Amino acid sequence: MNYSALVTQIKNFLEDDSTEFSDSIDAIIDQAEEKIFQRLPNLPAFRQSATGTLADGTASYTISNARIVRNVGVTVSSNVTYLDHRVDSYLRDYWPNASTTGQPIMYSTDSASASGTTITLAPTPNSNYSYEVEFSAPATGLSSGNTTSWLGTNAENVLLSACLYEASAFLKAPETVTLYKSQFDEAVQLMQQEMLRDYASEYNGGI
Repeated sequence: MNYSALVTQIKNFLEDDSTEFSDSIDAIIDQAEEKIFQRLPNLPAFRQSATGTLADGTASYTISNARIVRNVGVTVSSNVTYLDHRVDSYLRDYWPNASTTGQPIMYSTDSASASGTTITLAPTPNSNYSYEVEFSAPATGLSSGNTTSWLGTNAENVLLSACLYEASAFLKAPETVTLYKSQFDEAVQLMQQEMLRDYASEYNGGI
């Protein structure tokens, strides 16, 4: 489902083609896609990665755009070591003196903002190790300037029901809000079940 098809379906289902509603469609779609991200952050559309080089003596790094950090890997002598995720207080207890350096073995997610999520490593890196961070973040959504997306191609029911839910709220239509919230919840549940089947198939040789 591309952008124009989605817009047409939203207007047809809700029987509203007013100028005010039409002018708000892109914002409604954006809100719907954010709702999908909150409910299904593990969708392939949202999974991203970032690579870089750690600085000797620097413990904290901001991962641009990251909303949920999934794992952090550090390359040491051509071997990737995945760091353990711990809460910030655990890192402070484990490694209270940040000026003491070593090979990192754990990380915490300190803070998140519009620019990304900050991670802190412990021990503080003692060398310029290469790293890779896998994370989840909202993907570029459908709009008049971006007419196709992963969600539109692979999760039509989730996308359409989320948009109808958000559009009903915009139109202050409580009956359709209830209807499309129920449809959205069902679509999310079905997508979760599909993801679980794919995961099981991957680890069971397709059986």
